[in-house]
Amino acid sequence: MLLEKIHKSGIVGAGGAGFPTAKKMNAKAEYLIINAAECEPLLKTDHYVMKHFAEECIKAITEVGKMVECEKIVIATKDYYHEEIACLESAIENQNAPITIHKMNNFYPAGDEQVMVFEVTGRTVPPTGIPLQVGCVVSNITTMLNVYEAMEHDKPVTEKLVTITGAVNKPTMVLVPVGTPFSTCLELAGGTPLKQFIFLNGGPMMGKIGNHNNFNDQVVTKTTSGIIILEEKEYLYQLHERQINQIITQAKAACIQCRLCTQLCPRYQIGIPLHPHQVMRHLATSDVPDDIDDDPVWKQAILCCECGICEVIACPMSLSPRQVNIYVKQRLAEKGIRYQYNGEELIPQPMREYQKTPPKNILLKMGLEKYVNNDLSELITHETEEVFIPLKMHIGAPCKSVVKKGDRVEKGQLIADIDEGSLGAPIHASISGEVLCVSDSLIQIKKDVA
Repeated sequence: MLLEKIHKSGIVGAGGAGFPTAKKMNAKAEYLIINAAECEPLLKTDHYVMKHFAEECIKAITEVGKMVECEKIVIATKDYYHEEIACLESAIENQNAPITIHKMNNFYPAGDEQVMVFEVTGRTVPPTGIPLQVGCVVSNITTMLNVYEAMEHDKPVTEKLVTITGAVNKPTMVLVPVGTPFSTCLELAGGTPLKQFIFLNGGPMMGKIGNHNNFNDQVVTKTTSGIIILEEKEYLYQLHERQINQIITQAKAACIQCRLCTQLCPRYQIGIPLHPHQVMRHLATSDVPDDIDDDPVWKQAILCCECGICEVIACPMSLSPRQVNIYVKQRLAEKGIRYQYNGEELIPQPMREYQKTPPKNILLKMGLEKYVNNDLSELITHETEEVFIPLKMHIGAPCKSVVKKGDRVEKGQLIADIDEGSLGAPIHASISGEVLCVSDSLIQIKKDVA
C-alpha cells in the first residue's frame, strides 16, 4: 500500500516545516496541488528536481492522486519557469497523466500553502485551518520525488538536495546524506572568502539566521532546502541583530499607522482577518507583556504566516510587525490562548492583484540581487564520512532511537522511530558505519574505514 510505504520511508514535507507526508495524504480531497513555485528567492532546489526528475515526479503525483481520490491534480508553478514547465509537460504527455499545470505570476510568497490554494481554486482556507477544509491537499514537488523512490525502490529518505549560494566561491547544488554538517556543504561550494559571515538555513525571507560562531553546529535535515552565506554588514544582519525590547520600543515610538503592513500582507489579501497595523497600534497603549491577553486584536497575531513582507517591504519606518506578531504569538501560547474562527465570510481584497510583492524588490532591499545569476546547474554528490542525525526533523513528536552506541548500521536501516499513534516519521541511517553516539536529540554515525 502506497500510504504505508510513504510512512515507512520517513517522508516529510521537503521544503517547509516537515509535516509527515503519510499523515497529510491519509485523506480524500477534490484537489491535489503540487507546490512547484520555489517560494523563496535564490533557492533552486525545486528547479533542479523539475528539470532532471520530471518523469519520476509525474509518476508519483499520478499515484498519489489516485490514493486521495481527487478530481483534479494541479502542479502550481511560476509562469517564467519555462524550462521546468517544458520538462513537466513532456513527462505528462509521455505518461498520459491526468495532470494540469497552473502558471502563476512571479510574486512572493507564491509558494505559501494557503496563498497557493487561493491561486489555484479561488478558495480561502479558514483562519488557523488547513487546505483540506476547502477540499485540497498540498505537497511539494521534491516530496513527490521522495514518494517515487519509496514507491518504486522502497528507498527511505537518507539524502537531501540543497542549494548552496550567496558569498561562496562556487555556488552549487549538493546531494548529501541527512546529518551532513553545514561546514562540509560549504567546503563543497569552494568555501567563502569571508572570515566572518552570517548564514541562512533556508531562504532570505523565512530562513533561520545564524553566524560563523554557530555555523559548525548546523546539519542538513530532511527539510533543509538551502544554505545562503552573506556578509555581516548586509541588511539581514542589521534586521536580525535587533532585540525584541528594541523592536517593541521602536514600534511604540515610530509606527505611523499607515496600514501598508496590512495592505501588503498576503494572508489579509486573500481574506484572512489579520491586520498587523492594529497589533502595532495595541503596543502603543499596552504594558508589554502583561497586557497581552485574550483580546481579539492580540489574537490576530496567531494568523501571521511570518513571511516578512511587512518588515522588509511594507513598513516605511523600518519597523518589524512580523517580529511583534511572533512575540505576541509566543505570549498567547504561554497563556494557552487560541484563535477561534467565528465563521465570518472571508472576502479577498479587490486590489490584491496589484499589491503582490515581486521577488526582485525583496532582493534589492536586502542587497542580494548580486546573487541572482549564480550558476546552480551543477550537482555535486558527496558521501559524508560522519553524520549527526537529529531525532526531530518534522512536526510532531521526536523519534526515539532503536539503535545503541557501538551498533553497526547499513544505509537505509531504521535507526529511530515514533511511538505508535504519535505524529511523526521514522528516521533511517544516511550512511553505513558505526554508531558513535546516541542521545535524546541525535544519533552520530561514522563511516566504515576501508
